[in-house]
Amino acid sequence: MKTYLDCIPCILRQALATARLSTNDEKIQEKILDQVMSFLINSARNNPSGETLTPPHIGRYVYRIIKEITGCEDPYRDVKIKYNQIALNMYSGLKDTVKDSPDPLSTAIRLAIAGNIIDFGASGGQFDLDATLKEVLTREFAVHHYDLFCDSLSKTKTLLYLGDNAGEIVFDKILIEEILKMHKLKVYYAVKSVPVINDVTIEDANEVEMNNVSEVITNGSDAPGTILDLCSREFLKIYNNADMIISKGQGNYETLSEENKKNVFFLLKVKCALIAGHLEVNAGDIILKCGGANQ
Repeated sequence: MKTYLDCIPCILRQALATARLSTNDEKIQEKILDQVMSFLINSARNNPSGETLTPPHIGRYVYRIIKEITGCEDPYRDVKIKYNQIALNMYSGLKDTVKDSPDPLSTAIRLAIAGNIIDFGASGGQFDLDATLKEVLTREFAVHHYDLFCDSLSKTKTLLYLGDNAGEIVFDKILIEEILKMHKLKVYYAVKSVPVINDVTIEDANEVEMNNVSEVITNGSDAPGTILDLCSREFLKIYNNADMIISKGQGNYETLSEENKKNVFFLLKVKCALIAGHLEVNAGDIILKCGGANQ
């Protein structure tokens, strides 16, 4: 998915928010915005069509600029710890919700999508997790390839799950646990190699004990998405050989939506009008989409 002009103010907003988390020095914050704006201008001039750089491509450079200027490696660390703990405190109740539902797998999918609201990039941390959970459990899907999802699972021996955000990882774990109740398969859970926004890392996976239900791997990249050209060979081997891939969140959708792989399933809550337009749905909609299928 390409970068649109409307992405630019959103990127600047994210840069300022991250700069403020990284340092209290307004002069350094101003320097960050100056360098980010210079990068965006140069990027637009060198790539006027915007077709070769996705928003996560640009985000990678922006967060590198912030890290280089401030020396702060993980400005969202406290946020990630906080939401991992919030989600862990909800874990038992969420498991009961799944167990007591008429279709536990479908409910686990809904919960995983609800967890996608824990986003400090697109939403800037402005969300209501409890309200989102209630809404997603009853909301109609805008795209719902559930039958294809179930059929793919029934044939799968190796599943790759592309994680998105801290906190959300607990909801992912619940879905993986439900899948493993129904199918005997190998699950890989992919996290970012280094901190970027509130995306999941090995530290988050360890905190929620994701290794109890999957083999946790890194994708070898510092981009807020899955940019295959920047991923490690080890990750790409698993990606290319997986029978089925679950891709969580907007960043992964932005970077993988053009791959047209029939074994990729996108799970997300749409938080951006541009992504809504790309999917031909509305902002706020919930999505379970097979990459190789039409809506």
